[in-house]
Amino acid sequence: MAELLAIIDATYKGNFESLSLHRMPGALPFAGKFRLIDFTLSNIRNSKVTNVAIFPYGNYRSLQDHVGSGKRWDLDRRRDGLFILPPKNSYIMPGKMITFQRMGEHIEFLLRSTQEFAIIMPSSIVWNIDFKDVLNQHIQSRKDITEVMHQNDRLRTYVLSKKILIDLIESAESMQYRTMLDIVAYSPSLSVNIYHHESYTKLIESIDDFLTTNLDMLNFDIGRKIFKEDAQIFSKEKTAPPAKYLNNALVENSTVAAGSIVDGVLKRSIIGRDVVIKKNVTIKNSYIMSNCFIEEGAYLENVILDKRTVVKKDTYINSTPDFPYISQKRQVVTNFDQIKICMVASEAYPFIKRGGLADVIGGLSRNLVRLGVDVTVILPYYKRIKQDFSETIKREFSMVVTYDDKRYKTTVFSRLYKKVRFYFIESFDFFDTGQIYGYDNDPDRFAFFNKAVVTLFDQIDHFDLLHIHDWHTALLPLILDNSQHNNLKTLLTIHNVEYQGKADAKIIHKLGIKNFVFRSDKINILEIGIDTATKLSTVSPTYKEELTYEYYGKNLTYFIIKRERDFFGILNGISSVLNPERDKLIHTSYQLSTRDDKLANKNYLQEIMELQQGKDKFVIGMVSRIVEQKGFDLLISVLDEVLQDERIQFVLLGEGETSLKESLKAIMKQHPNQVRLNLGYDATVPNYIYAGADAFLMPSRFEPCGLGQMIALKYGTLPIVRDTGGLSDTVDNYDPITHNGNGFKFYNYDGFDLQQAIESAKDVFFDKPDVWDQMVVRAMQTNYSLKRQARKYIDLY
Repeated sequence: MAELLAIIDATYKGNFESLSLHRMPGALPFAGKFRLIDFTLSNIRNSKVTNVAIFPYGNYRSLQDHVGSGKRWDLDRRRDGLFILPPKNSYIMPGKMITFQRMGEHIEFLLRSTQEFAIIMPSSIVWNIDFKDVLNQHIQSRKDITEVMHQNDRLRTYVLSKKILIDLIESAESMQYRTMLDIVAYSPSLSVNIYHHESYTKLIESIDDFLTTNLDMLNFDIGRKIFKEDAQIFSKEKTAPPAKYLNNALVENSTVAAGSIVDGVLKRSIIGRDVVIKKNVTIKNSYIMSNCFIEEGAYLENVILDKRTVVKKDTYINSTPDFPYISQKRQVVTNFDQIKICMVASEAYPFIKRGGLADVIGGLSRNLVRLGVDVTVILPYYKRIKQDFSETIKREFSMVVTYDDKRYKTTVFSRLYKKVRFYFIESFDFFDTGQIYGYDNDPDRFAFFNKAVVTLFDQIDHFDLLHIHDWHTALLPLILDNSQHNNLKTLLTIHNVEYQGKADAKIIHKLGIKNFVFRSDKINILEIGIDTATKLSTVSPTYKEELTYEYYGKNLTYFIIKRERDFFGILNGISSVLNPERDKLIHTSYQLSTRDDKLANKNYLQEIMELQQGKDKFVIGMVSRIVEQKGFDLLISVLDEVLQDERIQFVLLGEGETSLKESLKAIMKQHPNQVRLNLGYDATVPNYIYAGADAFLMPSRFEPCGLGQMIALKYGTLPIVRDTGGLSDTVDNYDPITHNGNGFKFYNYDGFDLQQAIESAKDVFFDKPDVWDQMVVRAMQTNYSLKRQARKYIDLY
């Protein structure tokens, strides 16, 4: 019988938010007694596999503490054993699964192993399977690779000969395929067999998967397929006395681990070890991890409480299955009266807008108010705001701001807009300018604004939390620490780390701060904010991870890594107004059930752009700043070749760098019947492109979040994007095996890979119209609403 080497892929971080701040997904507690990786390790043990390599990413201490030497799974190195192989290269980003490059870091281990075959599998999959059956079918199939699937779900589990695996790893640098997912989908030279595992199986990739699968274990028919006497699931043993049930305990379809004390009502919930639940407590559809303490009268529904959380008396939390409430480790959870948030930013819609930041501040503030939060926003009183809104803005009072040992008289104005209180700080010395940014004294201008905001706090009601945005407000935590408001907690959101506010260190003295430790005669304002804010966030979970890598985090990577446990990624959202059913600008409104009417918008776009009309043309649209960051150097390198197929049409709306625009104009001159450039932000209506194009292109070098792809999805226009930042979090790549996905992605910042993604989209559009239509359905069903974003910020607040 041939033998297997097991490779456990623990490199995927998934979308676990606060639950993975302190641990890897594979180390997440499960069903009150286990960790997710226990299922993988137990299946390995029960299949008589004796050599195991775990490939984690950097944050693997909790996983290492749990698996130890592997003795619990009979993998204690008496026969090969279990080995954790940490990353050597901090530049290898985690992806959807382990890369050949990552395995290549420990190729000497793989070469040294004596097994003939290898099985690659995730660390966070709940199932009970005999891998010998998979190996036997693989050998009988005479195929190069066997992929294990459950129904139509790909499980990122593969069996192949170790020789083929070594060849793939050694070719990683010159090969376009990064992972086994890529190989199976696209490689023409390797044959693939599919092994269908019929019994209950769940790959855990998100909070929703985690809670749902935990609660599935309460279903007897499911549980008995996982927890078998002849194929047990093992875990690290912990001794504890039996659970104790007091007089008021009522337990329905729930499990309670050893050491817990229950005096309340449990319904369809899982309780970990050593949890105390006092009387008059009700817990429904929830997972309470070990050592939590729930005080009297609390009501918890659709909740995940991490370890050692304390829920105070009479706390009421009623979340939904789609958006469960999630605590952090050791958090104290309590009711609050209407929480009062102050946001400070350099721009906010509808008063002043230069970029996406204004949309985020305007949209987030309004949706927080709708969810019961008291929100105030403070802005500079720019000349443009005076010109456009002076008749509706009210003068409040004057105040004196001390800056650079000078006393500046300022005036504070206000306006209530959609229940959000806006304050505007006027200073003719600093903000009587035609533009928001772009001046040599920008650091001085915004440092003064920061000082003025703290001065304003002396005049108005107190707040529970200060939410600040980008470098323009990043000095506020430092100024607060040196003021009477030093108890006010701060959340700094990084919208784009490229803009950091590098300035002369004299600015700190101008603020009147005496005890600052200078490292040089220059300061980085964003760095100061990262170092001094209470918590940090950024605008997508993937961008948060990317910022811990030097390529993305630039010179701030070290400071971000220091704050990793205080750092959160919350995806931006889009307004409900951006919806083809309600959009009054487009030619013909449509919704999911009438999506065929999208064709009328395509015909209209082609008509106004003077392109040949017809559904037999593949229209690719872009709405973008024309800058290198947005991938225009890649696009220009391949667009001429892409347009050799005369069925392709390309429509762009944007403004930006002259050299890039000239290159695009040259391509339009070569293909006058296929390309239309709308150069200038007002050159056409962007909604025409969102509604009328078939595909929407965003080949960004980096993209912290991106709103264009979210809007395109809502309009049923399938995105073609690079797998980075918020593009990674919002677009699911088309899978040629299952035909799932809502768009097309490429990973390497490479013209060839971009061209391949465009070709893949074009082929599905022309050759598989039914598949394309189902992808449009999935796209239009996505929910990246501002309300969803606001709920996540409320949890963080």
